[in-house]
Amino acid sequence: MERLAVDLARQQKAEGHQPSIYCTSHPGQFAHEAEAANVPVYSFGKTTGFSFRLISDLASRLCVDRPDVLHAHNALVLHYAVAAARLARVPVVVNTRHGGNNNWDPHCERIWRHAVRWIDSLVFVSEGVREFYVTRDRLSSRNTSVIYNGIDLEKFASHPAHPTAGVSKFRVGSVGRLVPAKDHITLIRSFAMVSAAMPEAELHILGDGPCRAAIAQTAESLGIANRVFLLGASLDVPGFLSTLDLFVLSSIDEGLPISLMEAMAAGLPVVSTRLPGLTELAPENVVAGYCTPTHPESLAEHILDAANRHDLPALGKAASRWAQKFAIRETWHSYQTVFEASLARKRRHRVDRIASRPNDLAAIRHGQ
Repeated sequence: MERLAVDLARQQKAEGHQPSIYCTSHPGQFAHEAEAANVPVYSFGKTTGFSFRLISDLASRLCVDRPDVLHAHNALVLHYAVAAARLARVPVVVNTRHGGNNNWDPHCERIWRHAVRWIDSLVFVSEGVREFYVTRDRLSSRNTSVIYNGIDLEKFASHPAHPTAGVSKFRVGSVGRLVPAKDHITLIRSFAMVSAAMPEAELHILGDGPCRAAIAQTAESLGIANRVFLLGASLDVPGFLSTLDLFVLSSIDEGLPISLMEAMAAGLPVVSTRLPGLTELAPENVVAGYCTPTHPESLAEHILDAANRHDLPALGKAASRWAQKFAIRETWHSYQTVFEASLARKRRHRVDRIASRPNDLAAIRHGQ
């Protein structure tokens, strides 16, 4: 989500717009990229719990910046965005739901359901995510859109992977935060099965998070700690992906993961759990296989099948070609269409409201 926000802002800036990024708590690891592109980043130091001060600080900043659109990502910040935008008279508020279908706090979801009534447009990152929320929350599909996430394709095309099948030192990799939703424990268990058949195979995981200790302990208990490499967080994702033969996603809950797009853009074949948004992102004919979530046997079987496919390099090239549809430029243009349509509706509404109150309009002119 943070990666997308920064890449969108950079694309907006490149096309002559004036984006700013607001961070409710701290700037985050990508802030320097935005600032290097002359996109201002503001952080408001929010801690845990509800904050009236955040609403006030956001509204003050909005009164200075005077944006046409306030774009809120995910549920946790939407009520703050709605309140601050109304205080600062920002014309349009748009919200994007990125996923997280299984893990949100019910209290947060109730707040989001109330806040979403006050926005101008609701964007989902896949048809699967839209169907989930429209069905669960009985939302109207009116003023909703599906816009796939996008990436900076050039960063990955310039560092292509060279996947090779049938080699003993087969390198499997994954990128993502070490959190329960990514289910790295199942990935480790599956890799223990892979290692039994391919003793020199390696698993490399880029990312950090609260599950790191449990992941390392599981690898140790299964006797594969010397072949599992927990590399921590890094911004050099293109360099990391270029060293792999296969990308694996073991998640049990996703919206539309940018990590999967990046792997495909780098020319990597992919094995993933079968989740609604993922099958939209990468059809069966451009991935090495989809497995059952939480089933290490299924994941191991697909990894081993991929490791022995004679057409693995061709599959990587097909993934790279497919990833071209996820250029950040196209994602921004889709958002631009939503923003402009929302602004146009708001302007029409104001004109219609004034036209329906001719006496008030006359009184204003008389008073002037």
